[in-house]
Amino acid sequence: MRNTSLLNYQRGDRTVLHFGFSLGINYMDYKAVLSGANGWRAESGKLDVGFLVGIVSELRLGDDWGLRFLPGLEFATRSLVYTQVPEVENNKQYAYNESVYVSLPLMLKYKAKRINNFRPFITAGSSYKFDFQKHDKIDPDKSVYFRTRRGDVFLEMGAGSDFYLPYFKFGIELRFLLGLTDVLVHRPDPKNRGYEDYT
Repeated sequence: MRNTSLLNYQRGDRTVLHFGFSLGINYMDYKAVLSGANGWRAESGKLDVGFLVGIVSELRLGDDWGLRFLPGLEFATRSLVYTQVPEVENNKQYAYNESVYVSLPLMLKYKAKRINNFRPFITAGSSYKFDFQKHDKIDPDKSVYFRTRRGDVFLEMGAGSDFYLPYFKFGIELRFLLGLTDVLVHRPDPKNRGYEDYT
């Protein structure tokens, strides 16, 4: 006799509109493009752990496809390290930006064939993020040496798997995001002159 696994939560594959929630951690950084106009070099600092919480909504488009809308809140800290030539420790300046984003991703999901009680998938799409934290003022006392725009558009790609439990399914996903716009405010801050070299 051949052993077969009991298929859990089979109606989950037939539900037209599925809802859930998501929890996760994130790492965010900046990609600095050097202008060469001054003696400072900027690079991403240490990656700090952030977290996110959101709602999962998925529209079934067929046996293997789904359209996902994943609104949520993301909390993140990003940093830059400015180094002035010659490179010595005393010539380094550290800049930090703390952000609270409302994130609005729209993703297309392709699901492989179900293997017993798990089903791998890949996702791709884009998202818009709006930062509730204003970064429109330079504040040297708080290590804020540059200003950023509050909105950004991202390209998103991910891969993961759904695990089917008796009454629901549990998914894990690793997702990569790439910002598509320049978020740096290049105009000088009229109240804090002298920090143009950091932009």
